[in-house]
Amino acid sequence: MRFLIINFITLLILFNFLASQNWRESPKEKQQKFDIDLEQLEKSSQQVIPQPQYLEQILAKEIDSTEYILGPGDQLLIKIWGPLENQFLAEITPEGYIVIPTVSDIKISGLTLAAGSDKIRHKLQNYYKNSSFTIRLIKMRKFRIYIVGEIKTPGTYYIRAVDRMSDVIELAGGFTQWADETQIEVREEKGNNYHYNINNFFLSGNLDDNPTLDGGNIIYVPPIDLEKNYVVVEGNVGSEGIYQIQQGEDIYTFMTRIRAINRRSNLNNIIIVRREEKKIYDLINDISIVRETELKSGDRIIIPSNRDRVYVKGEVFQPGPFPYMANFVARDYAGMAGLLETGKSVDNIYVIHGSNGKVEKGGSVIVDKGDIVVVPQRPRENTKDILAIITPIISIGLSTFAIIQASK
Repeated sequence: MRFLIINFITLLILFNFLASQNWRESPKEKQQKFDIDLEQLEKSSQQVIPQPQYLEQILAKEIDSTEYILGPGDQLLIKIWGPLENQFLAEITPEGYIVIPTVSDIKISGLTLAAGSDKIRHKLQNYYKNSSFTIRLIKMRKFRIYIVGEIKTPGTYYIRAVDRMSDVIELAGGFTQWADETQIEVREEKGNNYHYNINNFFLSGNLDDNPTLDGGNIIYVPPIDLEKNYVVVEGNVGSEGIYQIQQGEDIYTFMTRIRAINRRSNLNNIIIVRREEKKIYDLINDISIVRETELKSGDRIIIPSNRDRVYVKGEVFQPGPFPYMANFVARDYAGMAGLLETGKSVDNIYVIHGSNGKVEKGGSVIVDKGDIVVVPQRPRENTKDILAIITPIISIGLSTFAIIQASK
């Protein structure tokens, strides 16, 4: 009997221990099991605005009640001032109604915040005589939108009603190299489609090309269409590639839009190649001509970069580019590169000017940006090199001749 009692107590203790382990499950783990929406977010590629850089309380400006459109998920704080004071939070239901206790259900989804507030006040006046009412938006809803096409991370995202298209593009990782940023399409569930040039916003801050969005909107980023107007940009300026151009777009507007104008660009020598015909444009001195010259489909735009280095080659210890120093002469750069014994004297150094291709000889020649300083080799070193090449050839020839003679 005692043995059975001991076994029963042991089993009871073991059962309690196992049960306590299950009960110690953290609230977060329970939430992951039972919160379907949270589980979906963790298992999918969906992302939610706000992210750390888009906190709820951080807004560009205060919300305009005449522009903000109410929808399911918005939370309102309703205060009643008068003989019977009261306040309560009310959230717009998925059907678009707001439920006011002891009053009624009021459909306000799709109305502006101002119009919805007026509708609520009008309804409350029938139940609360000699009272005034304050209605405030406390929490903004989140809703789904989709972004597809030439975007680095296409998919589904949750955003707020005050977030704009640029916010979604940033969260999606930005455009691919083949995106046409001038024809971004926003498709509404009602069937309406709108096109926007997001570059106008990035360049000038024009919000007309960076709209707010609504639930169910699809943002489509189209690829560059080679059957339409396009140009090819070349040059070491960080903006090489194929770009779509707009009808009547001039050289300056286009280069500004794709951000090809920078400190490295040689703006005095922009080359336009059209049907194998080359023409050079000066964006600094002939800006009026550049603004009047329209680009044509198939044009090649070559944007040379400014040369801010001097190149040293020849009989030096460290050939290659060196920083340009004002008023330095050829022997200065040769000394920086380290003259070798195999090189000619300083007076035999010559400079090839990058601006016009002219060659000047002498260590005292003033060097400019992009010039090439050459330290030639001594003649006797050339003779040694020739002998070093010829000697093994002669030796192989004599050996071959000896073998042929021996075989006879």
